[in-house]
Amino acid sequence: MKTMTQMRKPHVLLLPTKTIRAAVPRLQTDTSIDGGPYVQRGSTQNFVVSYEGSLGADGQTFADAVLAVCEQDYTFLQGVFGNISIQGLPFQVYLRQGDSNNGGAYHYSCDATALYCFITPGEPTELASMLVVAEEDEVFMANQNVGWNCGYSNGEGLSRVLATELHPSALNGFASAASWLDSNRPDWVDNTEQTDTDYVSIGCSTLFLNYLRYQLGMNWSNIVQAGGDTLAQTYSNLTGSSDGFSPFATLLRSRFPQGTPSGLQNDNPFPIG
Repeated sequence: MKTMTQMRKPHVLLLPTKTIRAAVPRLQTDTSIDGGPYVQRGSTQNFVVSYEGSLGADGQTFADAVLAVCEQDYTFLQGVFGNISIQGLPFQVYLRQGDSNNGGAYHYSCDATALYCFITPGEPTELASMLVVAEEDEVFMANQNVGWNCGYSNGEGLSRVLATELHPSALNGFASAASWLDSNRPDWVDNTEQTDTDYVSIGCSTLFLNYLRYQLGMNWSNIVQAGGDTLAQTYSNLTGSSDGFSPFATLLRSRFPQGTPSGLQNDNPFPIG
């Protein structure tokens, strides 16, 4: 009988109201492909992009949108991750038919370069590119191996802020910051939650990373390359200080009083004051 250590766990980018169809743990030796049949639309140096045939002309449109920007997005990620080498290239991008229940993106294990992205005709085509980056940057994290874990709250937060940096108009319902602001605001800076699906811990992570970038003025390269097992460790690596959560939480209380609905529609209210 196979043990869980021999399984690959799907890592996901989910809307709060949706699920991922057919994303189940797989054996390490399982190379099957979810969904299909697929039509390969095109390729670049580091990407092969295909879409489910059921998408028809919409699949072509979304695939073309990904092909138009995937290499420049890859170059951006290479820069912020310190030009590390990525194993398993090219990325195989599979655009799947989304619906009212299935949406988002996933891949099997943090270093898996087969990326599955759900698209629905009528959605902005840039959404496909945002989903690709959100999964692609998790592969960079795994190859970098300095503490960003794509299955934990710190890595999921980084995945989202980098995808939003490149494709801000596609964030839409994936915004997570309000989930933390409208909660009792637990400390997911000094602590890391071992899941990539809890919007409260993800919201704390996206807010703190944007705080580093847009409130404290650090650049993404320095932030990403200062990674640690917690966001507090990243903060300490950057500043030499051990107390990152307190000033961050205090600043946000000044703009968003705790106990009052924040109304924040994105993940970046900074700079404040």
